[in-house]
Amino acid sequence: MSRIVNVVDRPDLMKDLDTGSIYVVDDAERKRYKEQRIRIEKQKQLREDVDQLKNDIDDIKNMLTTLINK
Repeated sequence: MSRIVNVVDRPDLMKDLDTGSIYVVDDAERKRYKEQRIRIEKQKQLREDVDQLKNDIDDIKNMLTTLINK
């Protein structure tokens, strides 16, 4: 059975003494964290999409150059 205690000077956090895990018990903070994670994931996906578009454009440019030079 887990022993869970409050974190000193942080009423929004609880600590499991058996595992050392820290839990957020403040719903607003948890929501903010989840929204931040979603934002970061969207930025990562956007970066990957832009990189793929750059690669596709480079491929098209190379194909056009090959066609022009024939």
